[in-house]
Amino acid sequence: MRRILGASAVFAMLAMGMAGGVANAAGESEGTEAAPLVSSTVVINEVSTRGVNGLLDEFIELRNVSSQPQDVSGYVIRIYSPSNVVTDTIVLPAGTILQPKGNAGQYAVLVGQNFSGTVVDQTYVIPFTLTGAEGIPTAGGLSLQNMASAKIDGVAFSNAVVAPREGQAAVPENTITDQLNAANTRNILSTDTDNNRQDFSLQLRTPGL
Repeated sequence: MRRILGASAVFAMLAMGMAGGVANAAGESEGTEAAPLVSSTVVINEVSTRGVNGLLDEFIELRNVSSQPQDVSGYVIRIYSPSNVVTDTIVLPAGTILQPKGNAGQYAVLVGQNFSGTVVDQTYVIPFTLTGAEGIPTAGGLSLQNMASAKIDGVAFSNAVVAPREGQAAVPENTITDQLNAANTRNILSTDTDNNRQDFSLQLRTPGL
């Protein structure tokens, strides 16, 4: 069950983040973007780019939102810098077959080297190490590509990161959200409207749930 951070806490941490110079998508122009294609199979469901253990306390949660198993073996997650450059990739291992929505095994949770917390559904827990010192950049983004290199889903935390971004960028995490154990996540239905700002919100981390 996803738990939404209290409104007062959200406004307070965003205000502090903006005052401290943390990147915030709200003040940026949207830029150029491809026509949206809502994912009906697998989505990037929850992302944390940082946490109490620092910039490498990060994870990515994928979820099968369909009624059929989805084989994502060999799919690639592209990591983007704030300047819209691919800085790293993560290849999903063979045998990663996400089960239908509502069943055990519907999630794959990829965890960074300093990940803190517990993954609820342990069916597919995939460790990763990125080359950059920041790991997944706080003001960057990521996309999921299939075996044909077609983009399945994407999220960005700055409007300048146009390749993975869908609609307006999601609000980035900052030092305040670190202490609140937050992540950018979809709602309990994993609704995908192809607008990152609308689809993702800062909530308490719930990897694999």
